[in-house]
Amino acid sequence: MSGRRWWILALLLALCVMARPAKAQQRREREPNSVYAERRAKLASQVDAPIILWGFTGREEVSQDYIFAQEENFYYLTGHNEEGAGLIVLPAAQNDRGTAAVASWNGPREILFLPPKDPGKEKWNGLRMSPSDPGIEARTGFASVKPFPEMRATVENLTKFHPAFFTILPYERELGGYPHEKAVVDWLQLAAPKATLKDVRSQIAAMRPIKSSGEIAFLKEAIDLSLDAQLEAMKMMRPGLYEYQVAARMVEVHALGGSETEGYAPIVGAGPNSTALHYDKLSRKIQDGDIVVLDVGAQYSGYSADITRTLPANGKFTARQREIYEIVLGAQNAALAAMKPGAHFSCKGKKDGLMNIAYDYINSHGRDRKGRPLGQYFIHGLGHHIGLNVHDPGDYCSPLQPGMVVTVEPGIYLPEENLGVRIEDDVLITESGHKLLSERLPRNPDEIEKIMADATKEAVHHAGSPAGNDPSPSGNEKGEEEIKSLITKYTQSVDDADTNLASQVWCNSPEASFIHPLGHEHGFEQIKENVYNKLMGGMFSERKLTAHDVSVQVLGDAAVAEFYWDFVAKFRKDGSPISTHGRETQVYRKTSDGWRLVHVHYSGMPVTTGRQGF
Repeated sequence: MSGRRWWILALLLALCVMARPAKAQQRREREPNSVYAERRAKLASQVDAPIILWGFTGREEVSQDYIFAQEENFYYLTGHNEEGAGLIVLPAAQNDRGTAAVASWNGPREILFLPPKDPGKEKWNGLRMSPSDPGIEARTGFASVKPFPEMRATVENLTKFHPAFFTILPYERELGGYPHEKAVVDWLQLAAPKATLKDVRSQIAAMRPIKSSGEIAFLKEAIDLSLDAQLEAMKMMRPGLYEYQVAARMVEVHALGGSETEGYAPIVGAGPNSTALHYDKLSRKIQDGDIVVLDVGAQYSGYSADITRTLPANGKFTARQREIYEIVLGAQNAALAAMKPGAHFSCKGKKDGLMNIAYDYINSHGRDRKGRPLGQYFIHGLGHHIGLNVHDPGDYCSPLQPGMVVTVEPGIYLPEENLGVRIEDDVLITESGHKLLSERLPRNPDEIEKIMADATKEAVHHAGSPAGNDPSPSGNEKGEEEIKSLITKYTQSVDDADTNLASQVWCNSPEASFIHPLGHEHGFEQIKENVYNKLMGGMFSERKLTAHDVSVQVLGDAAVAEFYWDFVAKFRKDGSPISTHGRETQVYRKTSDGWRLVHVHYSGMPVTTGRQGF
């Protein structure tokens, strides 16, 4: 290759390297500049004074894991996703009011302010757009791009022509609302102390519900990623997993598909946590028999999905879980059937809203344990708008219009039954009705159970195969069932004080294999003497040990079982009753003649009735 060709190739490579980082700080995808320009023009036609806005400064959060994301309204008008930017938009020239001021001002009608070039900072954080970049006007879609420090002088100059400015005023006068909003107002009051400040929040909020074709495309991407994640959760769900493990898998699916982050903190609530609407601790180990609510939505190019499904942890709804699930599904279907342009979510004093339809369905189907209607357990609204925020601006009483994208999410939450069910889908309002954007994700309980059952069969098929890359131990179902059977024997051996039956369960280990919360440690011979003979056989005349919420994890030739237990008995001496409750962890080892219990740890044995026991 000639020297000239080498030089040209090197130049092209350098240009590629220089160009890519400059765009890396922006959204991976954005709408054309013309779309943002049209929004600014529409907004300018509604005001009679200049609009002054800041983007986020990047100093709103000091956490080391903070990743910058632009203030929503600023992004909606500019498509700019870097810190430290400002915006000035003058009212449209055709406005009747302020004509003299418009005529007197000979500067640009729109100005984007960006931080000046900072090579030192870019060495640490990568290249950023700056007002001195070649072609910056074409890249941003603004005819005028200036350094941010010049913004104050521009505002001061505008005060000669305009006695008022529009900005986003803090929504709380006393406390100041969001700090960013207060910071902009404080800055404006220093730059233009005599100017009247007016709120432009409502004008922008009125524009955002109707989505452009680009916004709908981004929402569809976010929704599709969320559906993929929900399907993965259905396939991996089983007792013994922690809530955070399910959430982690869903987040992984989002990230691999191109999502920047989630639209909100993932919600995976099992059992009692299924009844907490915005539960985010994700710390519970999922138990056999739990119902699990998964409310997890991906964000794509700044736009957030919002999808919820409710699953049976073990792959099969109980009769009561299915009853409540089908009531929620019926309420959702009833609301969807009425969803079209002109319908509204909820209006005070009106009974024809979609919320009323869903509530009435829930309240007329099913009962709680005390025989009362279920309407009181539908404790939130039916839906909301989604977009740049998972709760995008939108009036619940305003008629739905084509181009809006909203959620439909009825729910029933029964804390006394540890049973919460929510089904949430994302819906595009069309000219003739609506389109269910999340239709690909099953809602029917039979379909959900089938997906979960098929996944279990597939895992069993691949268990132990080198080609199988499923890390879950679902293929060890046989071992799990054997251990559950041993737990049944274990409880029976306690009931009967039967050391022969116990010996079939325990491995005759001389090591410390039984740990009592008071510090007692016993090998099996001591367990037979102290626990079975003296305690169960000698102290109590009647005994009943019940295990519930049993979970088993099989890991090769070892397994861990956890369950809660209730123990009731009568003392031989006087027949007085005792009732205790606690949690037990058991470790099993696989031997040549099957699984054997090698270790037990009691985490607590509080006495709840009767006199103090052991």
